Amino acid sequence: MKNSFEPNKGPKILAICAIDVMAWKLLLPWFQALAEAGYEVHIACAKTSYFKELEGAGFNMHDIQIQRRMNPLMHIGPLFNLYRLIRQHRFGIVNMHSPVAAAVGRIAAQLARTPAVLYTVHGFYFHDDMPRWKRRGFIALEWLLGRLTNVFMFVSDEDRQTALREGIAKDPSKAVTIYNGVNLNAFPPKDFDIATGRQLRRELHIPDDACVTGIVGRLVREKGYIEFAEMAAIIAAQYSNVFFMVVGDALPSDRDGITEEFKHRLARAGLMEKFRFLGFTDRVADCLQAMDIFVLPSYREGFPRSVLEAMSSALPVVTTSIRGCREAVVAGETGLIVPPRDSAALAQAVASLIENPSLARKMGVAGRARAIDCYDQRVVQHRFKTIFSTVRTR
Repeated sequence: MKNSFEPNKGPKILAICAIDVMAWKLLLPWFQALAEAGYEVHIACAKTSYFKELEGAGFNMHDIQIQRRMNPLMHIGPLFNLYRLIRQHRFGIVNMHSPVAAAVGRIAAQLARTPAVLYTVHGFYFHDDMPRWKRRGFIALEWLLGRLTNVFMFVSDEDRQTALREGIAKDPSKAVTIYNGVNLNAFPPKDFDIATGRQLRRELHIPDDACVTGIVGRLVREKGYIEFAEMAAIIAAQYSNVFFMVVGDALPSDRDGITEEFKHRLARAGLMEKFRFLGFTDRVADCLQAMDIFVLPSYREGFPRSVLEAMSSALPVVTTSIRGCREAVVAGETGLIVPPRDSAALAQAVASLIENPSLARKMGVAGRARAIDCYDQRVVQHRFKTIFSTVRTR
């Protein structure tokens, strides 16, 4: 990365995201990297489940109830509270994560005359499958907000290219791809410690010789859970010794949480006994050790960390041809890529891996190698904090 910014001495930083679950589950390694570099890190987000854990980790926490809704009236209160917080602490840098928090946060930072505004783009709200008029509207909004942004950090290089092409980011030197990272030690290759996966299977009453297909992610429509259920029905009709694992749940702030609809579909298809629900758990690595195939049939992503964790765990990945997913997975080498919203193609891909376990293992090994080469969390943390050290804060 090359730019013209002058180094600073580590001012106070305010990180803004929608909810403390995101801060704890997704962003914690990056915030830790900033703290280790000597910054005083404050986090503004909605207080739910992990506020005390973040405080215990040494971060200065601020409860700002950012709503994940598109109604502008719902953001007036959080906007004012963020403005007041930024003015009170005189942060040298404000860093936003997630589309809604980034919109409200950038306006508040502009009103408070923050010297440096950095947006970590985990995926734009607009996507390929969105109606053209709606997509153009959100691009226009991002273009306007881009005028309030000093530096963009992208977890997806496709998003960086889109931002430059659409004029959302004007200066290529201030639009940097850092990718998402994975803790390679926390997610060892499958069967590295074979007892871990077997133990969890026994806890869940899954036979050792069964084929387990799993998904990790919030239980919302855009993650492709309906297609996952339809795929499971097709696969279960073809193979008797198969099980399915769901690691995740809907957040209180999720607009399209479909937990009840999803489970109703499974019950109607007679599949509930084939499914194991883990919810939000700190045992994600153990869950991946218990899986044989990882599936993420999303409609929209930034750069999915769950895919990187599955690759690090040496699992073959079946995912959709959308930004982020098609960057992380090399089709035919580390996994298979299918069209979004196509449960038949999803089932066909999963069936091909069930039928050919040697190919599944080969893809898993290649995925682990790619995770080591491209997505080591330590490298991503270094990229992230280096950008902070080079922006002007006065």
